[in-house]
Amino acid sequence: MKDVVTGAPFRQTILVTGFGAFPGARRNPTLSILDGLARRRARLARLGLALRCVALPVVYDAVGPALRAAVGPQGVDAILHLGLARRRRMITIETRALNRAGPLHPDAAGRRPAPILANGTPLALRATYPAHRVQGALARAGHDVRLSIDAGDYVCNATLYRSLSARLAPRVGFIHVPRVQGRRPIVQGREVRPTLAEMTDAVFMALLVIAQGGSRQRVG
Repeated sequence: MKDVVTGAPFRQTILVTGFGAFPGARRNPTLSILDGLARRRARLARLGLALRCVALPVVYDAVGPALRAAVGPQGVDAILHLGLARRRRMITIETRALNRAGPLHPDAAGRRPAPILANGTPLALRATYPAHRVQGALARAGHDVRLSIDAGDYVCNATLYRSLSARLAPRVGFIHVPRVQGRRPIVQGREVRPTLAEMTDAVFMALLVIAQGGSRQRVG
């Protein structure tokens, strides 16, 4: 495959996923972030990065098939999942996924989960993207960002766990974003959420960090 802008071969393909609405969240900012990244596709292409953006369903049973379809037969070099964490005020870089799903919150199809994978699979799987380097780069750029060892017990965590357990790419990670702050107010002594533009910039920077040192690889 070649870059439609430069005609040069792509060095890496990166899949970025977001989610649609789910109970309690009629608007999911990750879809807007995907739109913002898509508008920078040509810029990434000039750096040798082919960007693939896919919205996943917030449905436990549908995530696995949707992921495999998004990766496709040729595979990808890296996957970055994006999800909404409504109660958090900063961007969080997830470092692991757990084989668990909370029974209290139904998905967008109204279903409550079973265990993500059958017994005998690991309780925890570590994300394979450079989480610490991503966090450091974003912090140096002025973003309010934290590392996290808890991706929750909802479809976000299930998505990361399935991607890691299936080894869908050499580098797999997840970034949670908070609810959108319309504009950044000046508030002393109180933490405020980032704007959509700030979150999009942060994810774009994360993609560049993830791509550093990567080479064209395929996963069978």
